[in-house]
Amino acid sequence: MNAARHAPGHPPEDASDPAGRARTIRFPPFWQAYVARQTEPRLAVLDELVDAHVERRVLRRYLRRLKHALLFAFVTAAAAAHWFSDQIAWLVERMPALRAFWTLLTGGP
Repeated sequence: MNAARHAPGHPPEDASDPAGRARTIRFPPFWQAYVARQTEPRLAVLDELVDAHVERRVLRRYLRRLKHALLFAFVTAAAAAHWFSDQIAWLVERMPALRAFWTLLTGGP
């Protein structure tokens, strides 16, 4: 889909001709006029806009990774707490000394 297409019988050209000179790229008049209209202040504003966009994209990526890390940590901690509470309940059920200690901690009957 992204492959360059060339007319049959015309091999793809390199970036330079056989003599080693750089190839000239001609833009349509619309783009030539657009480039001619650019001034130093307009280019400075464009640079600032691009920099701001890049900064926002980096910040979004960082925050997304932080969110995923926090979600993973929370789910892992919840699963571990649930597993350990089941193990403790099983042990307390089978060991009278632990049952007495658990009753002392929880204040149960």
